[in-house]
Amino acid sequence: MLKSKLKTTDLHGVITALITPFDQHSNVNLTKYDELISLGWAGGVSGIVALGTTGESPVLNAEEWLAVAKQAVSSSPAGKPVIIGVGTNSTATTVKNSFLASDVGADGVLVVTPYYNKPTQAGLERHFLMVADESPLPVILYHIPGRSGVGISLELTLKLAEHPNIIAIKEAGNDVWRSSEIARKASNDFVVLSGDDNLTLPLLAVGAVGVISVISNIMPMPFVKMIDAMLSDELIQARDWHQVLSPLLNALSLETNPSPIKEALNIVGLEMGQVRPPLAQVSESTHESIKIALNELKNLL
Repeated sequence: MLKSKLKTTDLHGVITALITPFDQHSNVNLTKYDELISLGWAGGVSGIVALGTTGESPVLNAEEWLAVAKQAVSSSPAGKPVIIGVGTNSTATTVKNSFLASDVGADGVLVVTPYYNKPTQAGLERHFLMVADESPLPVILYHIPGRSGVGISLELTLKLAEHPNIIAIKEAGNDVWRSSEIARKASNDFVVLSGDDNLTLPLLAVGAVGVISVISNIMPMPFVKMIDAMLSDELIQARDWHQVLSPLLNALSLETNPSPIKEALNIVGLEMGQVRPPLAQVSESTHESIKIALNELKNLL
């Protein structure tokens, strides 16, 4: 039995992977966070994810983490899904974070593959099952081998999908066929979400039902229109939106996320601050690429 109101039917369309704004002194800026969240809801997003990698969770201290989680919930309308990134490379800490997410009123948790430890598939199975057994909230797996150093095999994904408290996977492994197989073979109680804005259209074509998105921090409405068109079988319209957004999608992938999306938000005057070390502000060439792409889309801002 699921331990929260969050259901697979809530996981559709565009779910924004929120950045965490900082002020000029690199302190968390909750006022700007509220502004960013409101922008997304006004743009029609279906849900939000706070404290994922895009939210720079590895460089937040415990007090900041909790404050951001609370703000994500308090800034969101009742009934709208709020998912908190709780994954770490410690199973015990991940479980603890899931309880903290529940305490602040979140609806679900995003659990990334443990990074640096590089567990075997047996270790991953042990980790995710322990988290799912203990978590008071439904679990969304996060498969991103390029950043965590290890991926969840297709076979293990399908096995984990049978757990009643594991309801979805965020797929960021650049593998359309794999996503297709998960969507085809897993039960209807388990869904695939794209974790890569650039590949969302093909992933939706093979069975994904939505995306945990970066670009929707700044372009929620156009990206929602693209996803909604695709989910409504309006393929030409979805393709046209994809092509309109492609220059910005490309610019936002030139350097490590979330440096480019923060730069984009700052360029348009939303003043979300810079990334914390060990990340760095984007290069001048990347800045120019983002600026050019945004200028082409200024009528959509």
